[in-house]
Amino acid sequence: MPRYQLHVAAALAGTALCSWLILCLTRRPSEGKLQLPTTQGTSLEDELKHDPFDVTNPEDIVDGEPIDEDAFWRKMRLWKLVLAVVFSTILVLEAVCLGWSATEQERSLLIEHALRTASALYLAALSIRSINQCDAAAHAKSVIHLAILAIISTLLLFTTAILPSPESIPSATRQAFPALLPLWYCILALYVVAMIISSVLPQGPPLHFNPSLIYFQKTIDDTTNLDPNNVSGITNASIVSFLFFNFTTRVVKLGNTAASLEIGDLPILPGSMRAAYQFRRMRQNLRATPLQPGWDLAWRIVKINKVALTVEVVMAVVASPLWYGSPYFLQKLLGYLESDPLREDRGWGWVFVVAQVLSIAVVNLMAAQMFTLANQIIQTRVRTQLNTVLFAKTLVKKDIVSSSAAAGADDTKAKGNGEADGKEKEKDDDDFSSKAQIMTLMTTDLDRICEVAFHIFTIVDSPLELVIGTFFLYGLLGVSCFFGLAVIVLFLPLNHFAGKVIVTAQENLMKARDERVSLMNEILGAIRMLKFMAWERSFEKRVLKIRDKELKYQKLNYRISVLFSAIWEASPLVVTLVSFFHFAVWRRQTLTPSIAFTSMVVFQEMRFAFNALPETFINILQSIVSLKRIAKYLQLAEVNPVPSLASVTPDTTIAIQSATITWPQDRSKGSSAASTPRQKFVLVDLALSFPEGELSLVCGKLGSGKTLLLLALLGEADVLTGQVICPRSPPDALASFVKMKASQEDWIVPGVCAYVPQAAWLRNASIKDNILFSLPYDEERYQKTLEVCALVSDLNILEDGDESEIGERGVNLSGGQKARVSLARAVYSRASILLLDDVLSAVDAHTAHHLYYECIKGDLMRGRTIILVSHHVQLCSSGASYIVALDNGRLLFEGSQEAFYASPTMATVMQSSGKSDEREAPVASSAAAENAPEADATSETSSTAYTTEDATPPKVEKKAPRKLVEDEKRAVGRVSKDVWMLYVKSCGGYGYWVWFGVFLVLGTLTPVAENWWLKTWSGATPEEAAVNGPVYYISIFAAVTLIGVLISTYRYFVLYNGSIHASSVLYQKLLETVLFANIRFHDTVSRGRLLNRFGKDFEGIDSRLADHFGRSLMYALSFFTIVISITFAGGIPFFCAALVLGYIYFDVAKLFSRAARDMRRLDSVSRSPIYSIYGETIAGVTILRAFGASSKFMRDMMRCTDSNMNPNYWQWGVNRWLSARYDLLSAATVGLIGFIAVLTPSISASLAGFALAFASTMTFTLLFLVRRFVALEQSMVALERVKEYSDLKREPAEFIEPRPPASWPDDGAIKCEDLVIRYSPELPDVLHKLNFEIRPGEKVGILGRTGSGKSTLALSFFRFVEATEGRITVDGLDIAKIGLTDLRSKLTIIPQDPTILSGTLRSTLDVFDEYEDAEIHESLRRVHLTPSFDSASSTPTEEEPDNVNANVFRNLESPVSEGGENFSTGEKQLLCMARAILKRSKVLVMDEATASVDYATDELIGKTIRQEFASSTILTIAHRLRTVIDYDRVMILDEGRIVEFNSPATLLSDPSSRFYGLCKATGKSEFATLMKMAGV
Repeated sequence: MPRYQLHVAAALAGTALCSWLILCLTRRPSEGKLQLPTTQGTSLEDELKHDPFDVTNPEDIVDGEPIDEDAFWRKMRLWKLVLAVVFSTILVLEAVCLGWSATEQERSLLIEHALRTASALYLAALSIRSINQCDAAAHAKSVIHLAILAIISTLLLFTTAILPSPESIPSATRQAFPALLPLWYCILALYVVAMIISSVLPQGPPLHFNPSLIYFQKTIDDTTNLDPNNVSGITNASIVSFLFFNFTTRVVKLGNTAASLEIGDLPILPGSMRAAYQFRRMRQNLRATPLQPGWDLAWRIVKINKVALTVEVVMAVVASPLWYGSPYFLQKLLGYLESDPLREDRGWGWVFVVAQVLSIAVVNLMAAQMFTLANQIIQTRVRTQLNTVLFAKTLVKKDIVSSSAAAGADDTKAKGNGEADGKEKEKDDDDFSSKAQIMTLMTTDLDRICEVAFHIFTIVDSPLELVIGTFFLYGLLGVSCFFGLAVIVLFLPLNHFAGKVIVTAQENLMKARDERVSLMNEILGAIRMLKFMAWERSFEKRVLKIRDKELKYQKLNYRISVLFSAIWEASPLVVTLVSFFHFAVWRRQTLTPSIAFTSMVVFQEMRFAFNALPETFINILQSIVSLKRIAKYLQLAEVNPVPSLASVTPDTTIAIQSATITWPQDRSKGSSAASTPRQKFVLVDLALSFPEGELSLVCGKLGSGKTLLLLALLGEADVLTGQVICPRSPPDALASFVKMKASQEDWIVPGVCAYVPQAAWLRNASIKDNILFSLPYDEERYQKTLEVCALVSDLNILEDGDESEIGERGVNLSGGQKARVSLARAVYSRASILLLDDVLSAVDAHTAHHLYYECIKGDLMRGRTIILVSHHVQLCSSGASYIVALDNGRLLFEGSQEAFYASPTMATVMQSSGKSDEREAPVASSAAAENAPEADATSETSSTAYTTEDATPPKVEKKAPRKLVEDEKRAVGRVSKDVWMLYVKSCGGYGYWVWFGVFLVLGTLTPVAENWWLKTWSGATPEEAAVNGPVYYISIFAAVTLIGVLISTYRYFVLYNGSIHASSVLYQKLLETVLFANIRFHDTVSRGRLLNRFGKDFEGIDSRLADHFGRSLMYALSFFTIVISITFAGGIPFFCAALVLGYIYFDVAKLFSRAARDMRRLDSVSRSPIYSIYGETIAGVTILRAFGASSKFMRDMMRCTDSNMNPNYWQWGVNRWLSARYDLLSAATVGLIGFIAVLTPSISASLAGFALAFASTMTFTLLFLVRRFVALEQSMVALERVKEYSDLKREPAEFIEPRPPASWPDDGAIKCEDLVIRYSPELPDVLHKLNFEIRPGEKVGILGRTGSGKSTLALSFFRFVEATEGRITVDGLDIAKIGLTDLRSKLTIIPQDPTILSGTLRSTLDVFDEYEDAEIHESLRRVHLTPSFDSASSTPTEEEPDNVNANVFRNLESPVSEGGENFSTGEKQLLCMARAILKRSKVLVMDEATASVDYATDELIGKTIRQEFASSTILTIAHRLRTVIDYDRVMILDEGRIVEFNSPATLLSDPSSRFYGLCKATGKSEFATLMKMAGV
């Protein structure tokens, strides 16, 4: 019988007792846990009363529904019966042994068998009890207990069985009962059987979860894996499956069998990992108490994840001593080989080999679980928690985008010194006013914080490892180890210094990156303007300048990290050197292989601890920076909360009582209303009362505060004094309507708002989806909405009708179409209050009439309160019950329609002084009705829409709608050779790679040289050692070590220099290609997708790709040198075994790499929707809040998050799957070498030490090689995505020789000859053989309904669309033969959508510092943004008393926020006009350039244009007939053909002309004015 049987028996009884106690203690909670869904449900009801953002439903947190439960439990009962039989047999055998021992006199024997029998009895009872358990929780608990007890029993008995020791039972006793030993082995065998059965029993049935609860329909449609068992196997995994990650095998196989893996194919995460559950926990915590500055957010994250974090810390503590198990048994094995070189007794040799194998397997499996917890669980949870609360914050954050810059400027100016400037800049950095900054929070900052989960393990584990390692070394080297470790203390001060330097460098890098992404975001948003102006090269230079600054910091970052890693790399080697020097030279001890190689392995182990600490320290410091940024964002001011519809009776009063209102600011920082900057725009002392259920009109000059008034009613502005009363939609209004089916009578819900902004906000979805806006589809109401919003003819023109997809920001719709879709959304909505901001400005006179009479005054609006902002005072005042007139923030007039007509204010705001004729309304209305079929539409189609020959009725059979914005492509299979070659070439030429290769090889050989010299030294005979002396050995060892460190460090410098070069080359190529891509590309690719390339993908290429690339090569070379070295030591047997193991390694790696690559690609692709929904929300947050769509969007965001977290989670899972298998192979490799060493006497202890020291690093090297290579492939995916957009079709050449003369065009004569244009070969012609000639300096108006080709004609002058046939000449030169830059820079267009860039007023108007201040001031005066000189002198005295609303345009340093959001649309149009005046081209094209400007200003500008561009040729597309009535000629287009082209006077003289009809439709008084102006 083996020894230690009594100890084993005591241990078995003890574990059985522990198991029983745990079962008793955990009985009650588990019963409670079964009611989880219902308890969640009730608490959820209470919660929803308070929090409209709690969108979690009870079903969201259920893991899934069991599949074929009965069959599963039948199978389980059978297996548990077998298990019960096995344990019962063990009990019987133990009872036999107990009975026999009772007859003996040996007391210890009786106690031993009694304890073992008690343990067996407990196991048998537990297994019998489990047979009828058909509840997943109870079954799982029993199976886990049985499996753990069986594993412990097996391991203890097996360990005693292999120990070569004297028998524990005297031979006399054995003879008396000869069956005792066979019975003991029989029990061991039965325990092995029980262990296998209990370890492989699943803990519950397979589950199915309805994917529609967490995924979008599109994701479900793309799914190819239709297996009903679609929930992660971790919910029911057996012990073996859990330990070895077998539940991940199906994901790995999916990656290898599916042609293209989709998100829906992957198993769904358990309930506790889903976004809904994690958001709910985080939200409840944040709502319980307000977030405090400082560390509060960090503590909250820790508190919410405390269980997982505690388990991680405990596992780290337990694992830290186990890392030294393998070195301990290595020392024992080498000691045995030294003491028994002839292998006379191999017993202990086998024990040490088995022990080393087991110690490696156990610690690695434990580490795998720990990393799973850190990376797969905690990291995923924290990412989800922060992502969702950031989004929720975005939905309630005060929208201070438009005002932040202005506030900063005014404060700074008031202080007027450099210090203030610095402070403002600092404040501005964390202002989060730009979309790009918020995007950085949810990408880079979030990633940094999530990585801390992994670093926590290092913080706990490393110090413990260092302490244990020191004790171990003391046992090996005695006092010498302390001299070595004392050297480490010298390196510690560097840690602090490193931290400071790296955090500073990192912050600078982040700022430069933010700045670049922000500029790219703006450039991509304004790409049309850049192309119109031919500014691509100039902006390319501007971006590359910031990019150079960013790469400078990236280079600095690399250099610092290389230097510090070199110091830390050197530190363990220096420690080894000093220790060996003291041991061998000072103390004159003999360095044996068991001491030398074990010390090396221990130092190697400690090196990880030493190296990990500074890296962790740096990463944690970086994370703290990110955490503070996120905390700061979460503490920003919010809009006032709105109670739910159910909780209060809606008060529909809309009134403003003595209120002073300004643009929103963050007043949470202890400031008061008094601190509002002096020059902030303010609406002063308003007292208004809007009638319920009627139309109210708000009018006034541009910049008078009309939009601010609407925002105040929506609760979006700051009310400094007084009160604003207006119902607001609760955040969950839309979500509650989605579930309701409402009749037409109940459709309108009192107290719900809808808002139509001046600049339409549209989602990248179909027109129908944009109008329905998630409400149920009501056929009758929907069709009526299309009719009244004049969209029917537009939908007939569009190939896919209302299923046509709207591009990002509505790029493929004309301005009028966008406005009308935006209006239709509000009309269809269930709102009782509609706030419409200048919806008529983007449409022509016909359509404006139609919208006013059919829509705003139509049936669908009956009984609804409408507040309309409009410049069309004459048209709209006739039907308004209440009229408000504003001027520069002050109230000019408020009152009824009659009072308005009687007041002098009417004259100032109306476009004509003549009073509106009462009879005019019916005339106009009948005209509108008459013209409805042809006139209910707007200006033009944009460059990507196209028209058919005639608007045919919709066809019966419906094709699937064409996608405008294509789904994001992702490559399938391995990364292509082209991508690899692109990177290699970008890093440098042949010389660079040869140089790098030399140092790579040298760096790889130095560890071999170190270990070989150690083998020579420790294996030297006493005679050799005496002759050479220890100084000889230590000197060579020191030289080899030092050279190794220098080479290792230098090769990184070489690598990173190449990397920076590649980053520079690749970025330049992508930037140039995207800037010069044709406009169709920008219309069909979302901005989020491009920003993803320029942002996230390039961040990976800059900061990670080189590291993965270099280290993959280093690990690959290391692996080959190790295999060669070990083969040299182990000989042919090892080489043969290495081939077999190598094949298995390769097979596992191949499976892994495909799956991991697919996960990475899915992760990248699934990030884009998160970017897009963030982008849409940031841009349209006011609209979302107005409609009450916040919680609906919150739910959509959760779907996006779940879709993204799934591949992210499985990416880590697949990683762990690989490491578990490699760890077992690693243990097998070490065992194999040990086995060969014990078996072969010719292998000396020093040679075995050499081989085993390498073998312990070999598997580590191989694991990291595979990991790094896969990470490299994953990083290459980023490069692959960048390359995809670096090979785009470019626009024609910038310059064509011979170039036109510098003065071209001298006259501005335009001639069109047989011009035919179509958008692509397969589409119909848009313009049909146009022939016309425009004389130099002539002013021509272009009119026509939607789809007539007006904008196409305008775009063709700039060659955005190329002529299919015919040509256009300007001053006799064919524009097709002129380079695009030459052409576009010489012509000027003022587009319908005004685009201005952020910065200051000066930088917006004079982007490249070409003009003097006086010229810029003059251009602003010309467009009437600043008063003319004669009144300028008097203005200051007028404005001085209270200095409210001073003219910001006087100060060229006035800030312009992103997208010019701190100016109204009309002001932006005028700024574009001022820019055109500065440029003074001979040919000017104006496309609806003054649509959003009031009539009075429009008239003034008309005069300006006639003066400023007196000698220029002007083409104007307009809706307002007044704009073009005094032009030389007007051209009327219809379906791409010119139907009339003559002077306005001539056409008005002919009552049958179309132009006459258009003018007549404007109403009697306006028609008379037009006739008079035309001189008829």
